[in-house]
Amino acid sequence: MSTTQSFQSPHARSRYPYHQATSVRSNQAIRLRDSIAPLRRLEYEAAIASCDQAIARQPDDVNAWYERGQAQADLGFYVEAIASFNKVLVLDPQHTAALVFRAVAFIHLNCYEEALLSCNTALTIQPHHSEAWLFRGVALRSLNRYQEAYASYDNALGIRRPSLWQNIISKILGCFASWHRKH
Repeated sequence: MSTTQSFQSPHARSRYPYHQATSVRSNQAIRLRDSIAPLRRLEYEAAIASCDQAIARQPDDVNAWYERGQAQADLGFYVEAIASFNKVLVLDPQHTAALVFRAVAFIHLNCYEEALLSCNTALTIQPHHSEAWLFRGVALRSLNRYQEAYASYDNALGIRRPSLWQNIISKILGCFASWHRKH
């Protein structure tokens, strides 16, 4: 029997306490996550209630509408979150974070064209907004527009790739410089 086979056998695995410890840690992490989830849900619900109170006092409170939308999205209430982000954009059309997180909510609803439009609008306001580029890439990938998606991911990461024409010109200039040195 080879070493890999003995390592993969159930008897061999039990000899290595690492596997048992990892399993115990994984179970603990799952239990911790499951016990935190209701607390987070209560926090988001409390945040929405707090935002609703602030909005009742001051209906044009952009931050309250924005925070409300974020909490709604965190709870998975994407349609409601979009409505809150739309209200933010009525009050402040230049609010790029609302545009980006509205795009995220659209993505969760499989509304990729709307997400793309929201990201493109954010990018007209802030051309270097990395999250807008990232979620633009997600929307484009979901629309099977892969090359555009990869270009958006590059922009999100700040990677600047030369265009095809820049590559061609660079190679021609390199050949010319090499020829010039020889003559």
